[in-house]
Amino acid sequence: MHSHFLKRIEELREKIRGYDALYYGRGISEISDEAYDALYHELERLEREHPQFAAADSPTQRIGSDLTKEFPKVKHRTPMMSIENTYSEEEIGEWIERLRRAAPSAALSFIGELKVDGVAVSLIYERGRFVRGVTRGDGVIGDDVTANVRTIRSVPLAVDYPHPFEVRGEIYLTFDAFARLNSRLVENGEKPMQNPRNTTAGTLKMQDSREVAQRGLSFIAHYLISDRHTDTHTANLSFLNNIGLPTVTRSEPLGTRDALFAFCRQWRNRRFGLPFPVDGVVVKVDSIALQKDLGATAKCPRWVIAFKYPPERAVTCLEKVDAQVGRTGVVTPIARLTPVALAGTTIRNATLHNYDEIDRLGCREGDMVEIEKGGEIIPKVVRVLVERRSVRLPPFIPPKQCPSCGSFLGRLEGEVALRCFNSSCPAQQFALLNHFVSRGAMDIRNLGPALLQQLLDEGLVASVADLYLLTREKLAGLERMGEKSAARVIASIEASKRTTLDRLIHGLGIRMIGAQAAKVLAGNVADITELFSMSCDQLSVIDTIGPAMAQSLRLYFDREENRRLIERLRNYGVNISGTPKPIDDGPLSKKTFVLTGTLSRFTREEAQREIEKRGGKTTSNVSSRTDWVVAGVDPGSKLRKAEKLHVSIINEGQFVDLLRMK
Repeated sequence: MHSHFLKRIEELREKIRGYDALYYGRGISEISDEAYDALYHELERLEREHPQFAAADSPTQRIGSDLTKEFPKVKHRTPMMSIENTYSEEEIGEWIERLRRAAPSAALSFIGELKVDGVAVSLIYERGRFVRGVTRGDGVIGDDVTANVRTIRSVPLAVDYPHPFEVRGEIYLTFDAFARLNSRLVENGEKPMQNPRNTTAGTLKMQDSREVAQRGLSFIAHYLISDRHTDTHTANLSFLNNIGLPTVTRSEPLGTRDALFAFCRQWRNRRFGLPFPVDGVVVKVDSIALQKDLGATAKCPRWVIAFKYPPERAVTCLEKVDAQVGRTGVVTPIARLTPVALAGTTIRNATLHNYDEIDRLGCREGDMVEIEKGGEIIPKVVRVLVERRSVRLPPFIPPKQCPSCGSFLGRLEGEVALRCFNSSCPAQQFALLNHFVSRGAMDIRNLGPALLQQLLDEGLVASVADLYLLTREKLAGLERMGEKSAARVIASIEASKRTTLDRLIHGLGIRMIGAQAAKVLAGNVADITELFSMSCDQLSVIDTIGPAMAQSLRLYFDREENRRLIERLRNYGVNISGTPKPIDDGPLSKKTFVLTGTLSRFTREEAQREIEKRGGKTTSNVSSRTDWVVAGVDPGSKLRKAEKLHVSIINEGQFVDLLRMK
């Protein structure tokens, strides 16, 4: 009996590792988020019920429960030396000539790599297991940050390679992860972070790995040290990629200076379309043997150089500072600028984060300011050009009253943010509604900001629950809203009733509870009302839910109006049930489905959820192990392959009959 559970646990671990390697190593998503979460939660449940099968390299064991009181010092096996930097193509050419003089008989070949702006680390693997992560430090001795590195999903805890090796790379924050963090901080009244790189460095030295996991760090590899891999740098990076480690974007081997310069120029502007910060290109000699022959100076290896791009900045006029009210009442200043071209886009707005930042910069409306689009999704004001003030401009005075409802603003103790404390503030209501219907929350299509504002103005909604009282007749009476448009909105609202609990929790806009925390909570309760009575201590033992988040949950669910809101949503038919446990003995248990074509009664994700709730699974490819292919309209090549392999093919009606079977 126990061997059956162990086999399933090992099967789940292997599947999740494979999906992680594809997603984080190659950007390929083979299954939906819901399907992945179902596998992950099943593994968590089985490991909890059978602790004798615990394993440190399980995908569920990324986050430790203990605080890291200190970070031990570790000596690098091979020093992590700094890299020579230049902003000049001419100096790159001189570097190439020096190499040719040093190795006149060698056929020089180079690799150009994007220089991710993060924090350098060394990862050690032994017997196929990740054992240690160490910061660069002074190049000789770094800090052991293993517990925090384990939280990074793009770092595999186990690889299919038994021999020891060391991989070096960058830990970084994507622009989206950085924006989510700052949004959370600002909404919680805290000071936002200044840039992704410094935030990454600070995150790696945090004592609580649960908070580190919340920030969503990423890793990318750029060098391998191994006695068994001594041919070329190109081959080494391919090896790392094949065993599940993501590697830097790079060129093919380049043999000429012109080809190298073309790569550097190509990415000068293309980098702005990337989801992570890149501040230059790193050029390396491809041959490992030649790297060793060239050696190093006292500070830098001779076989590598970094070509850095100058920061992208522009000067424009700060015409006005507007105030924007968020869903938790935080009032954020937004700089309205004279439009200016920067990094391939036209910039009209810049972030100022909070009013203390305006005071620090000394901004005044009408000032000429320098803006930078470096480590930010939207630009930030870097400095005020005080010397260009042509007239005496009055100092900027922060607002005393809410720009939306006129209530007096204040600060919570220990916070820098100004807040509106009026829970009926129209701007807060709008922001919460806009968040609730967003793609990451309840995903109610066709309910854009303009329509939401109309609904508020007409008194048709005052809370998220009121959305479920809307009818086609009510909507059709609005300006620019016809019968067909109204029908689409109502259909989207009805569809949202069937969404998963994590989306509802996220949509409620609870302070400090983002999408990931909502998934964790939904996976630990059978019904949202369980959160009504869970203590802070009970909440804090749930993975990734720290004390501050637990307190925020308690404050939210202790309010009677919020409990009434949940009951209203339940009464209107909105799903408030947690992650369903797979059925072990149902008709769909352990059956494999492939969905092809368009279904009329389900989206692809909804059909997957229905299958998984009944113990089945979905895959993207038809094989001899497929039990059923569900064919909708325009099924495509998967239908032909199913016919060839004699796999059972059913239509949507037959699929519905299957779902109804007990």
